Amino acid sequence: MESASQIVAIDLSGPAVLVVAVVVFGYFIAILLFGTYFSRFSRTINDYFFSGQRFAWWLAAASMVATGIGSYSYLKYSEQGYNTGMSSTMTYTNDWFIVPFFMFGWLPIIYFNRIRSIPEYFERRFNRTARYIAVIILLAYMFFYIGYNLFTIGVALQGMFGIPQLYSVPLVALFLGVYVSFGGQTAVIFTDLVQGIMLYLAGAIAIIAGLLVLGGLGQWWAYLPVAHRLPFVHLTADPKFNTVGLFWGEALAGSIAFSFMNQGFIMRYLAVKSVQEGRKACLFNVVVTLPVSAVVVGAVGWIARSLVVKQACAGGVLAGIQPVHIENSFHTFIIVCWEVLRRNPWLFGFVIAALTAALMSTIDTLINACAAIGIYDIYRPLIRPHASERHYLGAARIASAIATVIGVLLVIWFNRQKGTLMSIHYKGIMIIIPSIVTALFLGVFWKGFTARAACAAMVTGSVLTVFSLFHPEIIRPLASFVGGPQNQSFIYMRALLGMVVTAAVGVAVSLADRRGGGKDIAGLTVDTLDEAMRSYKGGDPNHRVGRIARKLRLKIDDSLPAGTIAVSASVMDLMAAAPGDIVYVSDARWYLGGLRSDHVRLLEPHQQDEDLALVSPDTVRNAFLLADRPVSLEKII
Repeated sequence: MESASQIVAIDLSGPAVLVVAVVVFGYFIAILLFGTYFSRFSRTINDYFFSGQRFAWWLAAASMVATGIGSYSYLKYSEQGYNTGMSSTMTYTNDWFIVPFFMFGWLPIIYFNRIRSIPEYFERRFNRTARYIAVIILLAYMFFYIGYNLFTIGVALQGMFGIPQLYSVPLVALFLGVYVSFGGQTAVIFTDLVQGIMLYLAGAIAIIAGLLVLGGLGQWWAYLPVAHRLPFVHLTADPKFNTVGLFWGEALAGSIAFSFMNQGFIMRYLAVKSVQEGRKACLFNVVVTLPVSAVVVGAVGWIARSLVVKQACAGGVLAGIQPVHIENSFHTFIIVCWEVLRRNPWLFGFVIAALTAALMSTIDTLINACAAIGIYDIYRPLIRPHASERHYLGAARIASAIATVIGVLLVIWFNRQKGTLMSIHYKGIMIIIPSIVTALFLGVFWKGFTARAACAAMVTGSVLTVFSLFHPEIIRPLASFVGGPQNQSFIYMRALLGMVVTAAVGVAVSLADRRGGGKDIAGLTVDTLDEAMRSYKGGDPNHRVGRIARKLRLKIDDSLPAGTIAVSASVMDLMAAAPGDIVYVSDARWYLGGLRSDHVRLLEPHQQDEDLALVSPDTVRNAFLLADRPVSLEKII
């Protein structure tokens, strides 16, 4: 079987290689400078990891475009699009059934309880043992993705420029490590916002160029085989890509993992200003971002199939384009982009820069997430529990650098793996995630799930899933209905084994554990959300619906306590707010997305001008507000 690290180099030489290199490395420098600029907005550890929970939904949602598309996405899904057609969108459009559980269950639980990491939830919901089992599994999950993304971009750069991965991967990692280590989550969000635009624009260029070469949408559709026009593949026929396997492996285990336990995505949702904003971001992500992304990463593969078919019908040659030969479908994206854009190396360079953007925008989130777990779950509770904010901020930057180095070292392991990019991906992920996603889901939605059950279930599920690598016959009863060689069907069905074992052990131990219900878990399950909101506010929530107070004049009042604000009675009536409510004060310029903002507590109304907002000097400093700029005010809870 061919190693995934082998890639056929395209005919990129002479002036073209110089142009492409200039575009790609110029982009690297621009992103580095852009990302490091935002280090000024990370004064505390909360700023560093969660951006002070100040951003608008659209900023978080837009930045998720780049976070969700990795460097492997273009390669893997264009390959799948070439082989099976429009069914390549299946893996991007199967999250819809998880949305209600996330929006109305998991998101408010972690937000109102101020959960900073997934392992922290496990300790508060279960016990410390559960927390550190979760730490091990989560770090394995994120390090796998960091190494995997670095590996794929190293393969692509080696194929195009002949740069050995020994040099290209550490160089890419260095750029990533600098702006993530110094800028934190704010740098990640704003660079991902730019890179998301880059990704869609580059994808549009590649798609439009391919359609023009084909002769338009009509020609594309006419030469696309009928089987490639179907939105789904056969339920069980193809063991490498079948609907049943994708449901159990990707739609269920994978979707729960991304929504519930992917620390990088969780940190993105926790960076928004309220639960309501997080729900908007989630809905936009599933309804708009993921379907559009599915087209962006897969459409080049659909176009490639039509090109090859039309080329064969025309006797092997199409006007205006060199013959397209895709000997290894893993190379579909790069080969097709080069053939349709080879007359303009600047545009080709831009598309390849987008491929690089996909790498950077996924890894920066994962590096930041690994650092969060390193600080919140290892360093602060076990090594330095009472250090200053400044100390933790420095430690977080060191943790980011360490996570980057580990990712680079993992590339050595990936280079030794055999098989396609997709098979390497699923072989790893389907081993790591089943036990923790099952335990997490049970913990959120079943109050009777006990600490002993959680620990026993995660350990047993993980051990048996790993054991199945050496004795795959234990998966056969669950995979017997999938066609083809059994060892191929195990790629997906291994996840089902892990989930079934974890759930069975968890339920059995919980029912037998009569002493497991003594821990106070108020606010940590879906049926106790009222307690979570009350704890977040420090009092009864105010659910009255109000309006946003816009363009209030700012006035600094040294007599006010830090973290408070006073407005007129008319403004309070407009917001339907009362003294003690938590409100969100922000620069009135909406396009900043909350970059200059903070959450403060409302005081008794003042007797001065109606459009005046009184704040303390500390509030102005912590919110990065400008004294000469008007502010907007919104009640949160």
